[in-house]
Amino acid sequence: MLTISGELMPQDIADHTCPYCQTRPIETIATLPYVRGNGLGADFNAKTISGCKTCVRKNLLLETLRSSVDGWASPAALLANPVMLAYGVARAGAVREAPERVDRMLDAAGIRNPRTEKDPVRIAYGLAAALIAADGKIEREEISTATKIGKQLFVDFDEQDFLSVVSAGRDLPTPEDLAIVLNSVVNEDTKQAVFKYLVAIAAADNEVVPEEQKLLKRIAGNLGISGPGHGVDHSV
Repeated sequence: MLTISGELMPQDIADHTCPYCQTRPIETIATLPYVRGNGLGADFNAKTISGCKTCVRKNLLLETLRSSVDGWASPAALLANPVMLAYGVARAGAVREAPERVDRMLDAAGIRNPRTEKDPVRIAYGLAAALIAADGKIEREEISTATKIGKQLFVDFDEQDFLSVVSAGRDLPTPEDLAIVLNSVVNEDTKQAVFKYLVAIAAADNEVVPEEQKLLKRIAGNLGISGPGHGVDHSV
């Protein structure tokens, strides 16, 4: 057990470092809703941030600052964004340790115990679920696509197990942040197999668009996968 701020943290949580400072353990998770203008309407999304308390608080404020610049592009967003900004500031001030939620996140990601061999399929569930939930929305079509491809790539892929991880998507950080956490606890073969799965999901509509390419490159870099283009600089 590790003592943080006078409290005991389970050792399996303490063994996973914050994806931002990579010094302190992951102590908490926070979900921040935000709004972006879309014509006359607005798109409501959410971002989940995990890490040590200091880094989570800092990133909540940074995301709120970003919304103070980018969150006004429609009449609906003009009405909603002040509420979102106020919530963001308040949420940053209310960051506390959340070991139970962190534990759920590590379990969903398939890495709860860093001292046991990691199951590539469980790792694939977690990263795919994080990718699907990256925009704060979980679309049925995306789940169906990820399930179909998963069954093709992994012999042991179980649809119900995957759906249970997807349902816990609110507890998963962004796929980029999760990749940092995974980097030090999974082997190279698992990284390559799981990343191949993510590329296949992105290319399911026969094209990897520039935004998806950039996201996949960040994930690959955070996983520690090397190689020209990481296999994403192409249309399928």
